[in-house]
Amino acid sequence: MDFTKELQSAHQLVEFLTAMSRCETVEDATRTVAELIAEEFDAEIGAVISAGRVVATFGFGQQRVPESLLKAVMPGVGEICFDGIGPCHTLSAEWQAGSDGQLTVARCNEAFNYSERHLLLGMAGAFGLALDMIRVLERQRHEKQVLEVLLDIQRAISHREPLPNVLEAITNGASQVLYGRAVSLLLDDAQDPSHPIISGADLSSAAKTASAKVHIHGVSAGTLVAELDPETLDNEDELALLHAFAEHASLALADARSLEEVEKAFHDPLTGLPNRRLFLDRLSQALRHEECGVAVLFIDLDRFKAVNDTLGHDAGDELLCAVAERIRGVMRADTTIARFGGDEFAALVQTDSASENAAASVGKRIIEVLKTPFSLNGQLAYVGATVGVAHSEAHCLQADALLRNADIAMYHGKEAGRNVVITYHSSMGEALLERQVLQTDLQGALGSGELLLHYQPIVDLSTGRPLGLEALLRWQHPSRGLISPSEFIPLAEETGAIVDIGRWVLNQACLQLAAWRWIDTKMTISVNVSASQLRDSDFASDVLAALRLAGLPGSALILEITETALSEDMELALETLSALKDVGISLALDDFGTGYSALSHLRMLPVDIIKIDRSFVSSASENSGNDRFAAMIVSLGHACQLSVVAEGIEEYAQLQSFRALGCDLGQGYFFMHPGDAVAVESYLVDWSRQTDD
Repeated sequence: MDFTKELQSAHQLVEFLTAMSRCETVEDATRTVAELIAEEFDAEIGAVISAGRVVATFGFGQQRVPESLLKAVMPGVGEICFDGIGPCHTLSAEWQAGSDGQLTVARCNEAFNYSERHLLLGMAGAFGLALDMIRVLERQRHEKQVLEVLLDIQRAISHREPLPNVLEAITNGASQVLYGRAVSLLLDDAQDPSHPIISGADLSSAAKTASAKVHIHGVSAGTLVAELDPETLDNEDELALLHAFAEHASLALADARSLEEVEKAFHDPLTGLPNRRLFLDRLSQALRHEECGVAVLFIDLDRFKAVNDTLGHDAGDELLCAVAERIRGVMRADTTIARFGGDEFAALVQTDSASENAAASVGKRIIEVLKTPFSLNGQLAYVGATVGVAHSEAHCLQADALLRNADIAMYHGKEAGRNVVITYHSSMGEALLERQVLQTDLQGALGSGELLLHYQPIVDLSTGRPLGLEALLRWQHPSRGLISPSEFIPLAEETGAIVDIGRWVLNQACLQLAAWRWIDTKMTISVNVSASQLRDSDFASDVLAALRLAGLPGSALILEITETALSEDMELALETLSALKDVGISLALDDFGTGYSALSHLRMLPVDIIKIDRSFVSSASENSGNDRFAAMIVSLGHACQLSVVAEGIEEYAQLQSFRALGCDLGQGYFFMHPGDAVAVESYLVDWSRQTDD
């Protein structure tokens, strides 16, 4: 062999070993070596074969290698031919270390030479040795993982953590060290032997399992069951691990102070109803064994938070117990009713009553019985309920999936107006998935430059001259186009992204106004503020930083806040807004007239401007009650020495009406649709020229 080629081969082997040293698992190593040999030999296929089967392949654009081609390359060195590819040559080299196998490459047209055969032999030998080392390291990591998991469980037991948490840690830990296989703990239920309690993942009905007994002071208390592959059922190491976790479950149960503690692990301590864990177990059994239909009702109370906040938590607890009794009263004795915490309940409806109409009728009975007021501490409390219904289907036999569908239906009921029964259908799940995708996209929208601001003038109604601008957030989605703020702002509120987005809006709006100050130095910019921003401890400093960055005085900025945002934490809002008022910032109360406590807000808050909601503006030119209400708002604002803005003016008749009422300012499509900075600047310049003329 040529000395240069020998040097090259040695260098290639060193690079090969270096690549192998970076692999931490056997799976990574086999996948990496298949790719390396395919690239090194300029081959169409690189394959790793062990125990007579292909365990990793690379080639053909990383697509799945055809079965016919795999069968062709497995025999070893030779020339093969397949349709559409032409003659191909294969080369194989075996390794014999802790395990046996071979590396195989196949390429078209050019045959392999002696140097390449020698190189592949060296790679195969090195790979066999690397596999042995990786297996040793994997075993050491696994042993360390097992030790850490068991120590965490022991700490949880010794610290007397709640029994449900400990049992869940045991099943989750066992599943983790058994490479993600399903593990469940079935405990004997002293109250109802027909309903064993399951803690952990549901086991597949077709799976083969291994089990280990759980006991309390030597008395059988249940079984820890693991779903295992048929090839590992006799694996002594895995069975020993399962027994170790079963012993920890026994220790946790024995350490529970009494059998009542075991009972509490699966029942709500306040109402005595089954909790989510026991409900899912009952539902799983019903889905497996009942020939008739099964329906789940997800029940969420309406207005419970208001009762809890006004009458106190003790009254709230009393209310929940009374609700549980009323729900029991309209259900069959054998129906499982559960409380999941907070104001969420669920019911499992079986037998013939699981037909769609019958299940919905049960939901209506629940709503009806909860309409009667509750007497709490001598006061009447009114609550309602929204019920979501989901039915078992051939393609939906998992308990958690059925419960999730009922929850989705309930959520749609909340959106539809509450106090209703909604039955789940697949489009609801699709809508939720689309919402989740949009929520994920929104997380990166700010960093990707997809958010932008449009501006709409706020004009003097007597002259039509623009005195200020409102900054309006827009989202230019890369595939869906311009998305309405009403669609993505609630998502930003839910995720908390609204705080970062709001900070960006403040900075951009102030910078843009600074760029327009040459047109009119008295021009103001209005920015909408969310409830989440008001609750943020850094909000005031963010506002001041935005003004400093743009070089604007406080008088140039108007913050627009809705009554809803204010009502969430009035005390904090007052503190924050008062600090901002000290630097000259103005406050506008947006959507005025739609809230439930507008007058109290005017009395308590340092408001400078009220904005009449567009719902009153749109009908102000008609002979309706709304025009009189609009007149009252204008008079109230002036009596409080506030400026009044009419939002949503779209027609000349509306403009005339509000001029006649003496309204100060207005905005709407009649003057200008919201536009980008270029369009708005042109509008402002035109008005400036008219004024100069």
